[in-house]
Amino acid sequence: MPQLIVLGSAASVPDAGHDTIALALRGSDWVVLIECGGSPLQKLARYDVSPSQVRAVILTHHHADHLYGLPILIQGLWLSGHRTPLPVYGPPQTLEIGRRLLELLELPDPEGGTAAAWHSIPRREGVRVLQMGEVTITAAPVAHGPWDTRALRFENPVTGRSIVYSSDTEPCPALIRLAAGADLLLHETTGKYPGHSSPREAAEVAREAGVMRLALIHYPVYGVDPESWRRAAIGFPGPVVLAQDGDVYPL
Repeated sequence: MPQLIVLGSAASVPDAGHDTIALALRGSDWVVLIECGGSPLQKLARYDVSPSQVRAVILTHHHADHLYGLPILIQGLWLSGHRTPLPVYGPPQTLEIGRRLLELLELPDPEGGTAAAWHSIPRREGVRVLQMGEVTITAAPVAHGPWDTRALRFENPVTGRSIVYSSDTEPCPALIRLAAGADLLLHETTGKYPGHSSPREAAEVAREAGVMRLALIHYPVYGVDPESWRRAAIGFPGPVVLAQDGDVYPL
């Protein structure tokens, strides 16, 4: 059964137990990385995932904590014998930042090819990003200030399960529509800042979308009591948890 693994759950500043944001959608013999914080291959190794199983990366926007691990991922795949361009999906500006970052670090294919194949996710609701195994991934633009950002929905028609990841966003109608009826909503809770959400706002989105469970992610880990942060997600009638590095959600 496919599963979504939390590789990193923190906002921009990690600590010893929480790395910056990264997820992995895992099938029987494939993995799609969602965001690229930290050292992706090192974290995947904890789950016995080899570099050869990485099929693609999806970046939701171009802030550093969401893509700074891309160069070391590309280099690690090359040194592990990967010789085909890695598909990278994201908003157009995010892809341009990623391309420039690889070029700055001199990471095109040493044999003269390209290290990555860039695939733009259009800015409209219901866009199909990728089909991997039985799982369909769709996207919608969300409200992260001036930064072009996508939320993602993962659906498995075999099991009937669906999981939605908000990325960085304020509450917005497009996210509520994308998350409608999902089994689980992974919603960022950086705090009540422009372009972000508080636990209470995440709970309101989850309630309006009619999801079954809410997991708070991309939350601050310094100077915050985790349990009080979780309890602040009031207004949602279902279970609420703080996503932790290493959590695995079946899909």
